[in-house]
Amino acid sequence: MITLLFLICFTPLENKYPTGFTIGEKLDYVAKFSFINLGSMTLEIKDTLTYKGFTCYGFTSILTSNPSLSFLFSLSDTIEVYARTEDLLPIYYEESINEGKYHNHSKLFFDHDSLNVIYDDSLSFDLLEKSRDLLSFWYFLRTIPLEVGDTIPVNIHKSKENYEILCYIEKKERIKTPIGEFNTILVSPQTEGKGIFGSGGEMDIWYSDDEARYPVQIKAKMKFGSVLFKLKGVKN
Repeated sequence: MITLLFLICFTPLENKYPTGFTIGEKLDYVAKFSFINLGSMTLEIKDTLTYKGFTCYGFTSILTSNPSLSFLFSLSDTIEVYARTEDLLPIYYEESINEGKYHNHSKLFFDHDSLNVIYDDSLSFDLLEKSRDLLSFWYFLRTIPLEVGDTIPVNIHKSKENYEILCYIEKKERIKTPIGEFNTILVSPQTEGKGIFGSGGEMDIWYSDDEARYPVQIKAKMKFGSVLFKLKGVKN
């Protein structure tokens, strides 16, 4: 499954949010396998809203396959998350997954005080402290210091399972994208073969080394090879 990703156990700093983290931000990506255009992905920060008494950001991701490849596969995945503005912890998660003949729609309700999460089928599961979903994790990484050589412990809840992983801040690197070159910081979450990020179970993320901290390139390592997402458009 080519969908989305992560979370962190970290004590946030005061005034930690970068100035580039803005309401209305929309990031567009092209997804490629080697030279083949597989499709596109969009990440968007919608307006703030109030949910269960919390002021929240609305995060959305949309992943679609290239229509010209419909004879091989079709994919249309949408994820929406409400994350508290104070700490970016998710309190509501909804996904609609449509990949070939596989279809799934689910909702999750996070309670970080009681450390549990309730699914829309009324099943309840324990949470680790400061657990995040895969999408809000991307945004959270944009708000904390990323120093080369550091290792950041991560808690993620996905598909009724809890995961403890480590994110390694590997190196700084200059990356080419369709909209130009960026100085970046490479972050590599390690899953110890748990497969949380798909069938291959591994992922690398290159964040811009500036206040905006855009995820300018994402590599998802699948069983058949690596899918590379490159930033092709930014709207603020």
